[in-house]
Order: sequence, then structure tokens, then C-alpha cells
Amino acid sequence: MRRRICLVGAALSAGLLACAVAPALAATSSTTTPKPIKTVCKTNVGIMIAPGGTDVTPPVQAGQEYGAARCGAVLGGGVQSDTFTTDDSGDTLATFTWYLHTGTVHGTYVLTPQEGTFNFLAVDYLGTMKVKGGTGAFAGAKGKGTMTCATLDGIHTTCTDKVKLVQL
Repeated sequence: MRRRICLVGAALSAGLLACAVAPALAATSSTTTPKPIKTVCKTNVGIMIAPGGTDVTPPVQAGQEYGAARCGAVLGGGVQSDTFTTDDSGDTLATFTWYLHTGTVHGTYVLTPQEGTFNFLAVDYLGTMKVKGGTGAFAGAKGKGTMTCATLDGIHTTCTDKVKLVQL
């Protein structure tokens, strides 16, 4: 009788051990796909005066912009810096970096001016962005999104960026 109890106890222990170890091994051997993070960033940037210059006269075909970036609770707030050029079709091509409290996010974007503006300075834009990486808390970030932007004076631009990020 005593031997049967020991065997039953050993079998139960082995069963419990198998139940605990098997899921742990499965979790370490399988690859998990990171869950995308959806966020909305609101940026407000202005064109910087070129080195050696004394002013900015719109329309500006190339340059640098700096300003505030507010990306909600997910990414936090900080500063956006970008370098842009305007191609022959009027599209704005840029590289950007968001300098946030816990790291950076960087990538590229393309903005296309929309029809129906009333003067050559006030322009609405629609565009796409690609996130190509990051640092700190956002190391390995990748993703894409859409942009809706507007300028009233050709110098200051506000955008709403809807972004889906995946951190690798």
C-alpha cells in the first residue's frame, strides 16, 4: 500500500512538473508577433532660417523644420525635427525625427498638396509616413501611417499623424 501511494505521488508530481515546464518551453521556442501600437501625433513645426540667412520667404523649396510633437500617452511629447525638399510635382519629401522623453522615432514622409487652396501660401496636404527605427524605449520601431497637414503662411505647418508602430 505504501509503495502505491509513493508511485501515485511521483506520478502526480511528474504530471504537475510536465504541466509547468511544457508551456514555458513552448513560450520560449515560439516566436511571438509584437502587437501594433496605434497612436496619433499632433505636430506644429516652423521652417528655420537657413545658415547665413536673415529670413524665410515662402514658398520654401528645401530646408529644416523644428517644433512641438505631442503623441499622446503611448509615445509622449517632445520635439520634431525634419529636413525637407520639394520635388517638381510639388510633393514635399522629408526625413523626420521625434525626440521624445523616453527615446526617438525616425523615418520619412511624403506630403502632396491638395487642390482648392485660396492663395499660394495657405495649403492643405495629405501624405504617408514610414517609421524606420528608433532609440531608447522605441528601439527597433517600424511602422507606417497617414498625415493630414495644413499651413496658412507657408512657414508654420500643423499635422495630425495617425501611426501604427511595431517594436521589434
